[in-house]
Amino acid sequence: MDSVQSNRSGGLTVLYIGGSHVQGGWIGHEMRRLLAAWAPQAEMSRGMHLPYRLAHTNTPTHFRTEMEGSWTADRCTRGKGQARCEAAPIATGILAYPEDSAAIQHVSYLPDSSRTAYTSIQLWTNAERAQWHWTGNAPLRACTPLPGNLGWQLELARAADTLAVCFVAPEKAGVWYAGMNGQNVSATPHITWHEWGHNGLRIRHAAAQRGWDNLLQQLQPDLIFVGIGLNDAVDGKRLNVPAYAAHYEALSSILRSSGAAVVLLGNTPAMHRSTSLAAPSASIGNWLRQHSRAHGMGYMDLTNALGGPGIAAEWIEDERMQPDGMHFTAKGYSAIANALFTAWMDAYSQAQKAPSLNSATDAQPQQ
Repeated sequence: MDSVQSNRSGGLTVLYIGGSHVQGGWIGHEMRRLLAAWAPQAEMSRGMHLPYRLAHTNTPTHFRTEMEGSWTADRCTRGKGQARCEAAPIATGILAYPEDSAAIQHVSYLPDSSRTAYTSIQLWTNAERAQWHWTGNAPLRACTPLPGNLGWQLELARAADTLAVCFVAPEKAGVWYAGMNGQNVSATPHITWHEWGHNGLRIRHAAAQRGWDNLLQQLQPDLIFVGIGLNDAVDGKRLNVPAYAAHYEALSSILRSSGAAVVLLGNTPAMHRSTSLAAPSASIGNWLRQHSRAHGMGYMDLTNALGGPGIAAEWIEDERMQPDGMHFTAKGYSAIANALFTAWMDAYSQAQKAPSLNSATDAQPQQ
């Protein structure tokens, strides 16, 4: 952050992991706007482009995927897709399979509606070099295999803002595609905000994902936000906190091993079928607070940061929350992003004043 703010070369890479709040994309969109205002001299990018649309689930906002030909796809985090994706070498949460000849392209937009562009692309696929060709809007200068059969590193002659690939795979060849990761190598500072979100995600789904080590190795995040627990809270009185804890410990151990700073996020205020989720969310939050302190991670209570567990009716009334009591509108997600950003910047300001911090910090904005 110091390097980016002082306009030196270097980058800040953030990974936000969660459920539908993250997959919807509004929090990330607002965070990119806030980060661009914080460091206007820095390049801003989305990083990961995952094939949500091919898996028949909603595509994040300001991110468009177009495809041609026949595809099948599985969501590795839910249902029958989990079993088929167990052997996936990289944890994108989605695997898509081109049938014979198929094409895909991704385009993403910044909050000011300009497109993100990249000079280097990671293509995550097991396709051999003869089974794909690059069709994005910049010439391919070179490509080299990624380690571990993860795919290919593409170097472009100039920045491309349309990421496109055609696959030509023999019938039943078992070729899979798991997404692209846009990168920029330049002398100017850059900020990348990655989103890893899947509707309905529970902690057991995320912990069961294979390939986290490979994904983290490719992304090299400096900061990881983890927002998993709201779907688990739907169990209410049947919530099994020890089971939740065991799955969370498995995932957080992998995330911490990446060397990134990790911040655990407590649940947002919510209702499910007109029943408040305050009690199970509080149980999850209490455990997350203890877990963060025990392992040198940050913790932020989003319920308190947004105004307390009883705000749902008020937020539905003023159109910050959707009528289902679980999800927010663009206005509500903007409020979440602003609370998160404010807490982050407050913690950064304190770190600048006192470089030697305690091993765990509760990052909560003032009410």
